[in-house]
Amino acid sequence: MTASRDVVFRDRYGLHPRAAMRISQTAARFSARVTLEDLTAGSPPVEARSMLALVGAAIRAGNRVRVAADGDDGEAAAAAIADLLEGGVCHPGG
Repeated sequence: MTASRDVVFRDRYGLHPRAAMRISQTAARFSARVTLEDLTAGSPPVEARSMLALVGAAIRAGNRVRVAADGDDGEAAAAAIADLLEGGVCHPGG
């Protein structure tokens, strides 16, 4: 099943290494392939399980991000990652 959610990235320091680690660990709990796409910057989607790809995406606080998940547990994966991003990952308030 494919699912996607558009959210605002709310970690006040942007997508830094600790936030990338939490996102990749959350994505790893699911069998679905999860990607993040920075809609504000117009960047291509990056794999949510890859810390290096996430940090390289340089998503800033307040940017709109599309969370897309494809797989049997895609709905749950998209919801978990979207909730994490909207909740501020490590530093709420962005």
